[in-house]
Amino acid sequence: LVFLDQLVLSEAKSKAMTDSLTALVGDASVLILIPEKNPASEIIVRSARNIPDAKTLNARYLNIRDLLSFDKVIIPLGALDVIKGYLGQAGK
Repeated sequence: LVFLDQLVLSEAKSKAMTDSLTALVGDASVLILIPEKNPASEIIVRSARNIPDAKTLNARYLNIRDLLSFDKVIIPLGALDVIKGYLGQAGK
């Protein structure tokens, strides 16, 4: 698991995403969780679309099959909040 404050790219380029993923996880396959659909997350989705060992997924749709299919999972803190919101126990 790789936790980030946020994952941001200035433009939707596969080369920029490949460089970022190589710096973060090396050659490992990676699942990138997206906290919500917005213009910044759309750039991430479009940038990762053509990378064979990368997949983006809305954090609300996280499942065990996707977790076990990839070597690494990139979780921005916003996505972690989404996961805690629907899986966590509020008030405890």
